[in-house]
Amino acid sequence: MNKNKVNIRPNVSILSVLKFLEYETWYALAEFVDNAIDSYNKNIEKLKQLHGQDFKLEVKIEINDEENTITIRDNAAGIEEENYARAFRAAEIPNDTSGLSEFGMGMKSAACWFSDLWIVKTTALGEPFEKTVKFDMAEIFEDKLEELEYTTKPIDENQHYTVLN
Repeated sequence: MNKNKVNIRPNVSILSVLKFLEYETWYALAEFVDNAIDSYNKNIEKLKQLHGQDFKLEVKIEINDEENTITIRDNAAGIEEENYARAFRAAEIPNDTSGLSEFGMGMKSAACWFSDLWIVKTTALGEPFEKTVKFDMAEIFEDKLEELEYTTKPIDENQHYTVLN
């Protein structure tokens, strides 16, 4: 008997079905809030050490009807370099599932449900750079992209946030 292997890892085509999920707006927005809370909870000591015991998590959701855009901003600990690639792969379960992020689908599924074009800017606590990645779903599907380029720019290592538009 011969033994062979078959790759069962989801590819980028899984992202194309996410916009058909039966979300409600409040639930999709809650996915982003959950990520911010999870980041805050996992880094609360570092955040309070940097900013003092009165530091509070802030998550701002800005809805611009005229421009048909939603922007979500938080001051949590950001997406660190070591977790960056995992954070943007569909169905990639986080190493630590003890918090709110369990399945590795929340941000991707909610963002794809809202729009075929979304951008994430983040800088992680203690990292001296901001990372920006753009998800253009039409380009991803058309070119069958399995990797996206992202840009970095220098930033004060004491800044930390994530912004999604």
